[in-house]
Amino acid sequence: MIYTQTFFNSANDSNPEGELAVNILVSNIIEIATAHANSLGIGNPSMADLGAGWVLSRLTIEMSRYPKCNTSYKISTWVENWNRHFSTRDFEIEDQYGNAMGYARTVWMVLDMKTHENFGLSHLTLPENSVPDRECPIAPQAKHVEILPFDTPQSEVPARALKASVKEEQYTFKYNDIDFYRHVNTVRYVTLLLNRYSLDDFDKHFVKRLEMSFLHEGSFGDTVDILRHDYTSLDSAYSLFSRKDNRPVIFARLSLSPRQ
Repeated sequence: MIYTQTFFNSANDSNPEGELAVNILVSNIIEIATAHANSLGIGNPSMADLGAGWVLSRLTIEMSRYPKCNTSYKISTWVENWNRHFSTRDFEIEDQYGNAMGYARTVWMVLDMKTHENFGLSHLTLPENSVPDRECPIAPQAKHVEILPFDTPQSEVPARALKASVKEEQYTFKYNDIDFYRHVNTVRYVTLLLNRYSLDDFDKHFVKRLEMSFLHEGSFGDTVDILRHDYTSLDSAYSLFSRKDNRPVIFARLSLSPRQ
């Protein structure tokens, strides 16, 4: 089953370049995934008595262009894979004329609200014929790697780790960063990453691909070091490292492409 919704890109949802803002796209991806799950009878309302709910584990978006301001666009979603622990869900983003602009692939888990551990999917029954024979044409997300602080001696950087290209910045999560699960909302992470760039950066480039891997929960009052490694001037990896828990919260990779 493929589920589709039509959206309108208003000025409020657009970035300074007059196109759909990436954080709004992510929000709409989560919104349509929620609506589709609810329509299948496997959404959060069906799990309220269990004290559990869906949360994102991984997110990958790849776009060739974005909807312009004051135009309509469609997002379609479908379940790609389903097992005892995780579900993979794909998305296609089309312009108002039905032309594909990009795709997304997400991995979801069910979170136990009390223990904040993986509740599993064995309590859910996916309706028959819910997984269509349709592929998502973007490459799978790469494995996350460790990013070490900028002042780490090169001799102490393990073979598969990265060293930050710039001095790390810090951010403390505030009330408006926290969602219903009392952890940091996905869209807030996206906004935090986008704010690492200048207006001029985005006037000249657009976000071609965004990968996010959610490793541990961030919560109110947590201070994270924002570690950034630049593979190239247009391709960067990020790690948000929790000072309180001494571990990474997310690993992300953001690739830009020059505007035409």
